[in-house]
Amino acid sequence: MIVEDDVTLGEMYKMKFDREGFETKLCVDGFDAISSALEFKPDAILLDIMMPDMNGFETLDVIKKQTGMNTKIIMFSNLDGQTDIDKCIKAWADWYLVKAQTTPAQAVNKITDLLIDNDVKNEEAGPGEIICPHCEKKIKLTVQ
Repeated sequence: MIVEDDVTLGEMYKMKFDREGFETKLCVDGFDAISSALEFKPDAILLDIMMPDMNGFETLDVIKKQTGMNTKIIMFSNLDGQTDIDKCIKAWADWYLVKAQTTPAQAVNKITDLLIDNDVKNEEAGPGEIICPHCEKKIKLTVQ
């Protein structure tokens, strides 16, 4: 899923992801992103920060803390200060890409790498376990 209020830029990235075999949805704001994430259940979200109404930081917070989804979220912005990057990582973003320094092909490659890495880690887990994507510790799951 791509969340980008610049529709032209969002469509450009969507076309590249679609061509690479991803099933992609384009959202133009944080509210649309949250409702679409709950319905679409994407494996990864490329999330802009500077958006009207609900910014990317707020959207990230809701998706990571309130939906229970284990979606990879890659922040995507021209904010390139270390403070902004640190804020995203502390809020549980999985990666940060600077728009001006990232081509659509590079974004596809990074998301593919993150998804493959997650699959490999979960294969290393035993029965009833998962690998936490943030601390990389094995977590035992029990059903009651």
